Amino acid sequence: MDDEWRRDRQSNDMMSANKFEVRVLDKNEFNLWDHLAAVSPQGTIFHNSEYLQIVADASSSRLRLYGCFSNDDLVGGCSLLVKGRGRHFSRASSTGPLTPYGGFLLPSHDDMNVRRSFSIQDDIINALCDQIEEDRYSSVTVTNSPDLLDIRSCLWRGWKGHVAYTYYIDLEGNFDEKFSRSVRKRVRRAKGAGQYIERLNDATIHHDLITQVFNRQNLSAPVGRKFFTTMLELFERNECGGMWVARDKSDNVLASHIRIWDDKRAYAWSAASNQEFRDSGANQFLFVGVLEEMQKKGLNQFNMMHGNTKRLSDYAEGYNPTLVPYYSVNKIIKYLIF
Repeated sequence: MDDEWRRDRQSNDMMSANKFEVRVLDKNEFNLWDHLAAVSPQGTIFHNSEYLQIVADASSSRLRLYGCFSNDDLVGGCSLLVKGRGRHFSRASSTGPLTPYGGFLLPSHDDMNVRRSFSIQDDIINALCDQIEEDRYSSVTVTNSPDLLDIRSCLWRGWKGHVAYTYYIDLEGNFDEKFSRSVRKRVRRAKGAGQYIERLNDATIHHDLITQVFNRQNLSAPVGRKFFTTMLELFERNECGGMWVARDKSDNVLASHIRIWDDKRAYAWSAASNQEFRDSGANQFLFVGVLEEMQKKGLNQFNMMHGNTKRLSDYAEGYNPTLVPYYSVNKIIKYLIF
């Protein structure tokens, strides 16, 4: 299949190599990347260069932002985190700790000229894949935002595709009226018990709760306190996220949620509950309360970041969300080592 694809590409007089230049961006070009992420339909906060650099540092990875240029204009790109050293032993992925996707950024789609829009998108993706393959990673996995629906350009060149799922909540109007009776009952019970919500950017509290949750499963927390400290500083500085806690009458912290957002929607980035108060309803109470905060900010959509395990899907369905797919592509290069 790879040989057949190469023959087709060589006979195509609109080869991406003739139209676009792809290279890894220097740090002094990251502002161009962030502008592209802000205007691209696929762009999310998970594409932001500052965010990605923190993730790279926390996961012992190297951040590589592939830029696709038309003349001097950055028109597309792909974010990757690279682990491992050496020509044949490095692995590249668009995901990382608390970073479910990133990947391809493309120009806006022209609904009045679908053929031309697809041709441009196809050429940009192929130009990016050409360069990524030329850099000879042992494996590459690009998990894209839900706003990239078409991965055929990668499939046609022999990459493997995979689908995953998340849930969106519509924040228009009295959205909480659509929630299940069980969720609404727990929220009422928490309010009746005197629970209240406080905005509190305290990485130590959040990390301690995360550690509790993982320790109950005999696991270590996936990231350290410093990761949350640095991220909360970034969110506060850029006004793109924050942390909220639910407390009881005795001021015990019952649950902690960190939510982030971009111009498109808000995201359930990280959450944990105090394991001594698991049945207090605090998690649902805090979840709904922060959704109301997101609505006040003018955000119309909330990505629950659940959908790929049965337990989390069962929890999410209590909020009557919409199931949304997102797609990843993968390329594995096999080497003969003598």
